[in-house]
Amino acid sequence: MRISFGGEGTENKLTESRVREVKSATIALLNRCWEENYKNNFVHISKSPGVSRLTGRFKDIPALLVGAGPSLDKNVRLLRLVKGKAVIISCDAALKILLGHGVTPDIVVNLDPQSVVLNFFDGVETRNMTLIAPTIALPALRSEWRGNLFYYSKHAPDIPLLAQIAQKHVKHGILVPGGSVLSVAFDFAFKTGADPIAFIGQDLSYPTGNAYASGSHFGDYSAKSIIDTQGDNIVEENDLFGRKLKTQKSMSVTKQWFGWAFKTWNQDRKRKIFNCSESGILTECPTKTLSEFVNRHCSRKVNIAWIIKKAAKPV
Repeated sequence: MRISFGGEGTENKLTESRVREVKSATIALLNRCWEENYKNNFVHISKSPGVSRLTGRFKDIPALLVGAGPSLDKNVRLLRLVKGKAVIISCDAALKILLGHGVTPDIVVNLDPQSVVLNFFDGVETRNMTLIAPTIALPALRSEWRGNLFYYSKHAPDIPLLAQIAQKHVKHGILVPGGSVLSVAFDFAFKTGADPIAFIGQDLSYPTGNAYASGSHFGDYSAKSIIDTQGDNIVEENDLFGRKLKTQKSMSVTKQWFGWAFKTWNQDRKRKIFNCSESGILTECPTKTLSEFVNRHCSRKVNIAWIIKKAAKPV
């Protein structure tokens, strides 16, 4: 499967150019890190389950994908109403934010293989949570994790190292990255059969003075400081209300990736997908307030822990 945003128009050509630029920078920065991490994880991977075991397990169960964008401050409190009635899937950067509001996510998704991710888990009791991590995850992260852990390989057929790793672990399953950890979370939720799927805290831009939600490891980062220091890496995108918002090229690429994923994977539109962030530039799916989503879709009790436990039985 090769990802292409297609088209011959100026906008599509610009998107493809940004994709190539972001991908080249990522490979240059992380290729050595991926290789070292994988070597240290190899034995553990062979003894651990993969995300393929969770395929179809959440069929027709609502899923909430939680990012660490500043809009999360507005509706994080509502997640208490969702617990036990939907799968709460948090990106690693939002984990401490949720715990600070008394919400324990069912699943935490990791993508970044660098040591910064340890800050997201430092001091956290992980026994009652499940981690979805790549085969090239930071070894220190998986060695400290005490809950269930499912591995996935990153789908990257045009990156030789990652393609080779995926080929070695076909049974573990792959997830398709689109520039952000919530792109991986979306692919995971889609493959598990979750329906409907909603995003919160997924701004992909800087709609307020804060760059991240309160309580994040990056909570003291201001949007202005990022915009002022990123130079040519800053672009503009239309937000949910038709306004121009500044964002990074990588997040612009992620926005386009979601548009591609929604159209490609959900062509028959049988799966309901909503943006409940109430802010930001993810305009490629219908919007709802989180309270509307909870009232409409989250009324039935579900035992997520039991479903995961069945899938996590020793290899």
